[in-house]
Amino acid sequence: MKNLPLTDVTEHVSCVRLVPLFGGLSAADQDAVGALARPTTLERGEAFGPATGRLAVVHRGQVKVSRLSASGHERVLRLAGPGDFVGEGSFLTGEAPSYLIEAAAPTRMCVFSRADLAPLIAAHPSVAMAMMRSLAQRLDDAEHRLSLASTSRPARIAGYLLDQPGSAEESGYRVRLPMAKKDTASLLGMTPESFSRGLDALRSKGLIATSGAEITLRDVDALEELAAG
Repeated sequence: MKNLPLTDVTEHVSCVRLVPLFGGLSAADQDAVGALARPTTLERGEAFGPATGRLAVVHRGQVKVSRLSASGHERVLRLAGPGDFVGEGSFLTGEAPSYLIEAAAPTRMCVFSRADLAPLIAAHPSVAMAMMRSLAQRLDDAEHRLSLASTSRPARIAGYLLDQPGSAEESGYRVRLPMAKKDTASLLGMTPESFSRGLDALRSKGLIATSGAEITLRDVDALEELAAG
């Protein structure tokens, strides 16, 4: 992890203006927030930490947020991309985080300390409200994933694939898994072996074609029907 010098003020401000968290601030206040940013880069697979009391806004790249079980098993909670923020739990409480943050791709973030940013949040309730909206959305997403726990593996995988950005091609709709298959399996609440068997089931029905991390959705309508249960 590299903490970069505070030289590119324009990039700091663009990082701040990218994230909805600061969208309710005036341009002058956004500039003030940008001046507090500490740009940080992570290589793929590199951990961000210790992150106690720090809020990180992803500017470029992607980070994986996960927890370790008592047995040491990693459970992926979510991916955060450009405009998303991580570390808000520890930032708000000042306590050590109970999660791990790792770069899923080469990543650049703008990092803020609690001591620097807390007074601004206290003065601008819109920032706190934006943070609450984000947390509420994450809770809703988590509850949705829990509701899918009783569905079949192929149904969960179909729903996940349909949610991924991609491009329409003659052979179908092509998407790319944003992280390793073992991490995708963890996010969906299954083992890597179960995830592979689920992909095999979809492939055997002619619904998808796979080539490494790239997956072509050959029958979107059938996948949507499967995902809907």
